[in-house]
Amino acid sequence: MANLRRWICSGVLTSAILISTPPASRAQVPTQPTVGTTTALAGPWEFTFDGRIGAPIGHLRVGEFPTSGVGGEGRPGTLFRLHDLGIDVSGALEGSAAFHFTLRDAVRVSYLYYFLRGSSTQDRSVVFNGAEFTAGSLDANADFSRFSLAYERTLFSRPSGEQLIGSVGLTYVNLNPTLTGGSPPASGPSASGEAHGPSNSEDFYRQELPVPILGLRWDRPIGPHWLLRASVSGGALPKVDSLRTEGGTVYLQQSHADAGIGLAYIFGPHAQLEAGYHFTYFFQHETSHEDNNLFELIDNGAQVRFTLRF
Repeated sequence: MANLRRWICSGVLTSAILISTPPASRAQVPTQPTVGTTTALAGPWEFTFDGRIGAPIGHLRVGEFPTSGVGGEGRPGTLFRLHDLGIDVSGALEGSAAFHFTLRDAVRVSYLYYFLRGSSTQDRSVVFNGAEFTAGSLDANADFSRFSLAYERTLFSRPSGEQLIGSVGLTYVNLNPTLTGGSPPASGPSASGEAHGPSNSEDFYRQELPVPILGLRWDRPIGPHWLLRASVSGGALPKVDSLRTEGGTVYLQQSHADAGIGLAYIFGPHAQLEAGYHFTYFFQHETSHEDNNLFELIDNGAQVRFTLRF
């Protein structure tokens, strides 16, 4: 994981240098998009819609340390692998809208929803957010959403349609994982002596901060209607004060990385369909005197994307 974070920081620095360096010659940029049987799309407005399915691995832990409590309270949370929770398949839907206000420049907003759900049978009691779940059936929902805003600029282009595009922006994640299972029987005069099935969740999003993201995208035409596309983006926050308190100052550490490669078919001047591979990495760690919460996702998946521009 340390090597991956170094790779993210290296990519972020390289992208920042490229974006801040003006192109050597404006003659490389065509005065208008080439359309028809080539790989360029025409129009200032662009909309993309894509879906992914993947094989996720990673970890989830929610530790709660209140000053008083009974049962599972005041104990470190169980460190789960996503596989331990039955989360073996992921799904994602993403949409974006971009406005190209010059031939080189665009602003893009995007929304991603990630599906991470599973069911498992635990052979021992586990602890999540201060609550104890007894051995038996356990359902997990680790879905999260992500909203991003970015500025894009063409850094290099050729009349053939080949181009390198840089981007800089911010992303914000809404994560609220939930476990549902059986709890120990209640004690006391009114207790029935039977376990019940509670749900417990942890609102990671309450300590979330916008994370800076930098990226590069390379497009290379390989025929009159075909385009090879590769992209990489990433960003990180070191351990910082989240500006929230919960049992003391809450510190946040977060990392993102996305990479993909795909082949696109261009139907005409306004539409293209792309299929390929997508890699996702997401890490979030929150700590305070009361909390120790961690979520990590590493996902390899297949992606299909449809683009409209007019």
